[in-house]
Formats: sequence, structure tokens, C-alpha cells
Amino acid sequence: MEDKKEYIDLYDGIQPPHLSFYSQAIRFNLESAIYSVESVTNILGEADTEEKLSVATDAILDAVQNMLVHTANLAKYFWETNKGQHKIHRKRAQNLRKVFDVSNNSVLKNKDLRNHLEHLDENIDKYLWSKPIVGRIFPAYVGPEMVRDNVPYHFFRAFFTDSGTFESLGLRFEMQPIVDELYSLYRRSFGETKT
Repeated sequence: MEDKKEYIDLYDGIQPPHLSFYSQAIRFNLESAIYSVESVTNILGEADTEEKLSVATDAILDAVQNMLVHTANLAKYFWETNKGQHKIHRKRAQNLRKVFDVSNNSVLKNKDLRNHLEHLDENIDKYLWSKPIVGRIFPAYVGPEMVRDNVPYHFFRAFFTDSGTFESLGLRFEMQPIVDELYSLYRRSFGETKT
């Protein structure tokens, strides 16, 4: 890698013919995330009773989590997790943001989301051992956000249909800004969505 420093600097971390590799990886994550968004929309559209919604809870939460995992993976292309030798990862990320017209303020950059999902196993451990888990416990919940009384509420995975918010282990993420950014990025980069 030492002998490549000059070229890494010259090409901002990506040689022009290699951009197609990154484009394929980004397209895969975008289409997978969008497919999951549309799955949630379709399932919610068909779940017109509380009973149907209850039966579909895992499918909805799986699709929401899948969308978020792919969103977190996208973020790795546009914002490096480490600089790498000769700052190759930083240069590649800056280059891809320019090529794909992704703002440095994009909601995709949310490191809380990325870190939460990448280290979910450790985050479950920390959450469950950090304090006594008492009160109302929801391993899986889909429905309107309930009024929370003085009793603690604990959600492993929850999707609140009235606000479009996903909650996991005390962290909350508004889904609509993320969804809007995914669709916008796809349209700018690859045309209309295929799903």
C-alpha cells in the first residue's frame, strides 16, 4: 500500500474504473432498504385490524430492522469508520459523497443508528445489565405509541405506526426522513425505484 499513496491521493481514494464496484455495493444496499420499506407499507396496508397487525408484528419489525441495517451499511461508504492507511477510507468516502451528491448533513450519517445496529449484541447486554429491567417490557411491538405513565417502558424493537418512529433499547429513530433520503438517493443515482 505504501507505493500506492501517490495514486490514492491523485484519485481521491477511488480509481475511475473502480467506481462501478462501489456503485454496485451502494445500489444493493439502497434497493434492499427500499424493498424493506415497501414491504412494511404493504403489510401495514393489509393489516386493517388489531389482530392482523399483531400477527404481522415480527414481519414488520424484521423489515424495519432490515431497512435500518442496509441504511447503516450505506453510511459506511459515505462516512468512513476509520481513516485507513494514507487516509484511503476517508478519501473514498468524500469522493463517493461528491459523486452521489450526498450532503455531509444527510440523515444517513447518523452514527447512533449505525453503532446501535452493528453492536446490537453488546448493546443488548449493556441495556439489560445497566439497571434493573422492571415495568412494561415489549420484546416486539407494532402499533400506536402508548401514553407512558410513571412505570418504565422497555422496547427491544418497536415501530409506532402513528409517528413512524422505531425504538430499540431506549434509542428512537424517526423513519420518514431516512426513507425520504433513501428514495432521493436512489432516484438521483439509479433512476426510478425498481421495487
